[in-house]
Amino acid sequence: MFEGLSTGEKGALISSVGFAVLILMSLIPRLREIGAAKTLKMALSWVLIFGGLIFLLTQWPAIRGALDPASPRTQGEEMLLTAREDGHFYVRGTINGADVLFMVDTGATDIVLTMETAARAGFSPDTLSFDGMADTANGPVRTARVRLGTLTIGEITLSDFPASVNQGALTSNLLGMRFLRTLKSWRVEGDTLILQP
Repeated sequence: MFEGLSTGEKGALISSVGFAVLILMSLIPRLREIGAAKTLKMALSWVLIFGGLIFLLTQWPAIRGALDPASPRTQGEEMLLTAREDGHFYVRGTINGADVLFMVDTGATDIVLTMETAARAGFSPDTLSFDGMADTANGPVRTARVRLGTLTIGEITLSDFPASVNQGALTSNLLGMRFLRTLKSWRVEGDTLILQP
């Protein structure tokens, strides 16, 4: 029942169950006032409400993954991502605390950021030195080397991690092989990308 839940979610689940028990116990004195049938209806209503909340809480990782394939869900020690309609895998993460959406790209060597993402993560365009070159599908583009203070993907946090900022018209941030090589393993099964930190 607790598999896949964080410590906070487990605590919330235990609190919800305890709260439901207290509410049910508080209805017992009302038996004489409103009768057994009405008390039973009230009790069942509260049980359904808290049962629904507990179900949502325990199933949230699966629900979140179904609603947003880019939100990594956990299964034991593994992180799972579901492919989008375009066949690519996307994952939400943060760089220096800023929310970032990445496309997982095994053809990319580095983590590559758009100019807009780099600015949100604290890299001012004025301070970047675009002295590198990268070959892309749209031709060669200039790149700037940066070091990410913190990079977080799901339960994985890396510090002082190298990345590149693309000066061209890049539409997606790329999570390349440099990140995937930090994992114990990664594999694709059907439309699921499985990452093992």
